[in-house]
Amino acid sequence: DNNVRVWLQESTEIVKDEIGEIVQDNARAAQLFLRYTHPPTSHTALRHDKLTADIASAMDINVVALIRSSDHKVVFSTASEAIVDQISMAPNAVLQTIDVGGVPTGTVVSTFPTTQDGEAYQLLVATYMDNSFLTSVADVHSLDLRLYLASGNGYSEIFSSQHFDDRELQVPTAIEQILRETKQPSEQFTTRYSGLYWPILNGTGELQGVIYSGLLRHTSLVGLVNQSNLFALIFLVGSILSLSVGWLVSERLTRPLRGLSEGVRAVIAGDYTQLVAVSGRDELAELSSTFNHMTVRLAQLHHLEAQLRRRDRLHALGEVAMGLAHEIRNPLGIIKTATQLLHRRANLDETDKRHLEYVVSEVSRINELITDFLDFAKPSAPVRSVQSARLLVEDILGFCKPELDSHNIRTEIDDKAPGATIYADTRQLKQACLNLIINAIDAMPDGGHLTLRIARDTNNDTVISIIDNGQGIEPDMIERIFTPFVTTKASGTGLGLPKVFSIMENHDGRIECISEKNAGTTFNLYIPAHGGDES
Repeated sequence: DNNVRVWLQESTEIVKDEIGEIVQDNARAAQLFLRYTHPPTSHTALRHDKLTADIASAMDINVVALIRSSDHKVVFSTASEAIVDQISMAPNAVLQTIDVGGVPTGTVVSTFPTTQDGEAYQLLVATYMDNSFLTSVADVHSLDLRLYLASGNGYSEIFSSQHFDDRELQVPTAIEQILRETKQPSEQFTTRYSGLYWPILNGTGELQGVIYSGLLRHTSLVGLVNQSNLFALIFLVGSILSLSVGWLVSERLTRPLRGLSEGVRAVIAGDYTQLVAVSGRDELAELSSTFNHMTVRLAQLHHLEAQLRRRDRLHALGEVAMGLAHEIRNPLGIIKTATQLLHRRANLDETDKRHLEYVVSEVSRINELITDFLDFAKPSAPVRSVQSARLLVEDILGFCKPELDSHNIRTEIDDKAPGATIYADTRQLKQACLNLIINAIDAMPDGGHLTLRIARDTNNDTVISIIDNGQGIEPDMIERIFTPFVTTKASGTGLGLPKVFSIMENHDGRIECISEKNAGTTFNLYIPAHGGDES
């Protein structure tokens, strides 16, 4: 019975951990919602309401609401007002029962204070504990995990992993009284169950819910635990089974657990692409599959957050760029015109004329820089069509050949996907490839080898790779090279690669950089092969 008691205590940790993960997910999501959820009076509200709803849906969060503190008015919500009105905003009311479509539903509730335009609000984030809650334990047929939450007349069942007909739908009054008074787990051993009721307390020590972990006593596990001859049987057959059991434990437990441990460490280090092998159909396989699903969702959220940050930066840069173009170009034009007039009309010696020519040249260079900045910050929408990837690559190499030959750079086309097409704006994609080829030329000052490769990826997108064997990029720079004004060149503006990134983003594609110092660099451009309405 002691072994059973310990096992039941460990089983309740499954439910507690699941609730804790939901609370953590709510808190992580709230950081995004606090940034993009605004009251209707805000000029940014309409733009972000749909974004908030989309993020909530992607993260399986059921309710996101912004509530004004002064009059408790709901100014924004992804759920109906009838749902929001049922939810208590008390700081310790983490677990609540609300009516959803006539069904009592357990809900994990988190609230976060915020201030918008000088007004105090509460951000409400709530997640339902529906039928998908703890599905991983449903296959353990002898184990019944239940969750009870407060209702009008005690604590009623919200979730049960097994739906046995004779289960308790409410926490017995005597058990409830013991849990309130002792705030400690209470055991209940009957002829049918070996059970443990575990209290869920809020920050003030009040009873919010009860976790029940029960094991059917007629199952082989409990029967063997209670039979004294179990030890004699183990002693007799142990020597025969030890090698087999050791091998099975190593193959079925140790290896998957080691893979999970390595995966968790990789995710903690920020590698959201980490996946673990899934084999078999047992609980460990289910755990591995759940871990993989989690990493995919984390990667999607990380990518979404990066896109949101980049779009906000581009929007701000666009506003600044328009102002700069107006405020700087006008005086630059006056300076250039006045200098040219002075150059033509004044009786100057050759040295002074050369100085004036420098002024005109530098003014023109500044004007070109402003134009580049405007093109990056306010990119034009691509006019896309389906075309041959091979013809585009040949056209680009033909255009660049004189410059490449002058730098003693050999070129080749490596076509691994004959007949591949791209759905792109020819002018913009040529501009992106030319920027990358210019960077490759700068990386090979003493000559080298440049390869343009055409391939297909697993999503059937077309991949154009620009590969050089030049100086490479420092590892700490790779994550920053697509940020505006970050450059590794002494004379660069830092807008070339961000412009390429922007072009690929507008084409529903992406760019990838793989580089090793003194071993060369590869830029992969992932481009849709055809339009969304084409087969």
